Amino acid sequence: MCLRDIGHRAAIPARLEFMRSPRLRRVLTAVAPAAVATLRAVAFGLEVINDLTPGIRMTRRRRLPQNLGAGILGAEVATWWALSPSLLPRPWWVTAANVAIVQGVGHVSATALAYVLRPWLPPTRWFWAGAGHLVVAATTANALALSLRRQAQQARTVGVSRQRGRSHALIGGLVGTAGYGVLLLLGDAAQVSVDRLGAHLSRHMPLWIAWPLAAVGLTGLAALLSDQVLVRHTLAEMSRRASAVNRSTLPGTMMPWEPERSGSPWSLEPWSAVGSQGRAVLSLGPRARDIHEVTGLEVTHEPIRLFVGLVPGRSLEAAARLILAEMDRTGAFRRDTLVIQTSAGTGWITDWSVGAVEFLTGGNCATMAMQYSYLPSPVAYVVDRETPVRASRILISAVLSRLRKMDPADRPRLYVAGESLGAYGIADSFADIDDLLARTDGALLTGAPRFTRLIRDLTLSRDPGSPERVPVIDGGRHVRFVARPLHLRQDVHGMPLPRAWEYPRVVIGQHASDPIVWWDRRLYWRRPDWLTEPGSRGIRAPRPQHLDVIPGMRWVPFVSGWQVGLDQLTSTAVPGGHGHNYHSEMLWYWDAVLGDHAPVRLTRPLARRMAAFIRTDSIRR
Repeated sequence: MCLRDIGHRAAIPARLEFMRSPRLRRVLTAVAPAAVATLRAVAFGLEVINDLTPGIRMTRRRRLPQNLGAGILGAEVATWWALSPSLLPRPWWVTAANVAIVQGVGHVSATALAYVLRPWLPPTRWFWAGAGHLVVAATTANALALSLRRQAQQARTVGVSRQRGRSHALIGGLVGTAGYGVLLLLGDAAQVSVDRLGAHLSRHMPLWIAWPLAAVGLTGLAALLSDQVLVRHTLAEMSRRASAVNRSTLPGTMMPWEPERSGSPWSLEPWSAVGSQGRAVLSLGPRARDIHEVTGLEVTHEPIRLFVGLVPGRSLEAAARLILAEMDRTGAFRRDTLVIQTSAGTGWITDWSVGAVEFLTGGNCATMAMQYSYLPSPVAYVVDRETPVRASRILISAVLSRLRKMDPADRPRLYVAGESLGAYGIADSFADIDDLLARTDGALLTGAPRFTRLIRDLTLSRDPGSPERVPVIDGGRHVRFVARPLHLRQDVHGMPLPRAWEYPRVVIGQHASDPIVWWDRRLYWRRPDWLTEPGSRGIRAPRPQHLDVIPGMRWVPFVSGWQVGLDQLTSTAVPGGHGHNYHSEMLWYWDAVLGDHAPVRLTRPLARRMAAFIRTDSIRR
């Protein structure tokens, strides 16, 4: 026997003696309850997870009350629609918000239905096992599998496969289900509060009055607190941050030294007054030498860019007068082409629109814009939806009043343009399409919100048989809706438009995947035409339509409105040509609007050079 074996055997009695020691017993006695409690908590958590997990939760209740049966079934069915596709592939956090809220709405709806049907269908009958559970579980599993496949397909379609793949859909679904559980806790807390308040009030009045009064009172108190604490505080904080951003100077921008630009040392509008987005507009863009290098034109002009910022105490009328003074200073009225751009809420104007005109006109143009807000477009619209239209109308009227005094032979052509909220401001500053055609030489509107009156009226008057996504107006005589540049010449079936394109020309760009274009409040309760056309309900659209959405989207009450509303949060987080990003296609749109009036006609090689310059020259803003 070796020494190691002898030592090992000698150690065994010592270990047994330690195990019998009073100190160890005291430690185990103290730790055991905590360990048991931990195991019970883990078991409780696993049972709650089973109660919330789609498919599994329909077997039986383990921890959640049995009377939640109808609500759980409603949440289960709502999950199928929550996983259905919308316009854009969703990042995980959007999927989570979608799943949580849709399951919550399904829970409330089914609970209300069960309350009505309680004489004929007791709450305990809302659960079943066996064949019923297998059908529900199989349907949920199928919905999940389809969701993962469609997420990958959508991500490939808009070029974000690496950022929004299947994992985002899966993680979002799990987090959203947990969010549904949080909503159940909040609902239970609200129910307990109403019951207690109702019981207290019932001492002084009949129960049938006390309970509704308690429910209405607590609901009103919650709404009041939300408005006073949450909504107003959030808006105030967003306004404060937006104001700070507006005062800043974005990296990559500097004061221009060309007299043809506002904010320069020769300008009537100082660099400090034009806001951060105005400073970007005035700092960037092609100069005369850039236009010569890109287009090959021998004679080029220094483009005129005029921008007036939002200054406290200065009215829109005063800002328009300053624009006119800047036009006089720079000789803008002696240029061949004038373009009035209405900005989005922050003062943002797309580089693609301004740069396209400057290249195509050889710099013989002037672009005018004025800032009416420093808030992001969604907030600007909520706070004040009239100002974008009023600002556009004031500036357009001011410029037109000067043009009418000029000799028609020397009068420059006037175009109007805008994107997003800017398109809304431009479009609705005119009474109708005839008013726009009579007062301007053309227009380019992209990504206009669905509440834009002029575009809505045009869509309703579209030619029979043309789809809402790309409607044909009067055979394409003056107005052409486009989702891709090829729609400038042909309809969604690939056929040439019936009528020749006459001047003035109006182009209205709207992507099928742009939720800003397609969302409105009525989508919650009313099915729009674009969700009855090919390209939805599983029916493929004609190939020449070039839809950048998958055809599996269907209209579902509430769900469709909620999903498209959430899509707006990520509508610019996709490459150009999709969502709310209108980039190189703007070159072709402006080429069509200007037509033979421009000294440069666009070709594919020229478009590539122009796009490369604008993409390199642009900054993140």
